[in-house]
Amino acid sequence: MINVALTYIRDILNENFKNEFSISENKVVLSNIVKADGSVAQNIDEKIVFFLTNLDEESTLKNSINRSSNPISSSFAQKNPTLHLNMQLLFCANFDSSMYIEGLSYLSALIRFFQINKRIVFDNTRSSGHHANRLSFELCKLDSTELSHLWSAIGSKLMPSVVYKVGMLIFDDAPIRQIIPAIRATNNQS
Repeated sequence: MINVALTYIRDILNENFKNEFSISENKVVLSNIVKADGSVAQNIDEKIVFFLTNLDEESTLKNSINRSSNPISSSFAQKNPTLHLNMQLLFCANFDSSMYIEGLSYLSALIRFFQINKRIVFDNTRSSGHHANRLSFELCKLDSTELSHLWSAIGSKLMPSVVYKVGMLIFDDAPIRQIIPAIRATNNQS
């Protein structure tokens, strides 16, 4: 589901850029900047490149009820709790110095897009049988030390970039573990 959500984000950003800048090529690429062997990734020049930097569980929703009722059979189905994940995405303008200003204009357009569209309904029911997720986009503030550590971990030089916290992917695929019959009456004799 993560791959489907990130591909969806890439596609809506590309459509937005095509409309806003009257271009035909895709300017947003979902890719690492650096390959695992340390070499630079291919086909990312003059693009807005984005990738997943972190996943974390939304702890405020962790203690949800893991039962659902069936009114027809008066029973409950018990399963593992739903998993709610937040993603941290890094968007960077990978433009040569001669195209630096153009890269900044694309990065500005991306920020403007998420400012206007803070929540996007992401329907992944067609691809995986899940329900629709509502993705929310929140700009993250990183101080210079955090930014330095992030780019060092990536293995690349600093580029104009922005980090967004994207919430929330909902994983609700757990199989039913047990059917629990409902209590219909009690014989309380004293």
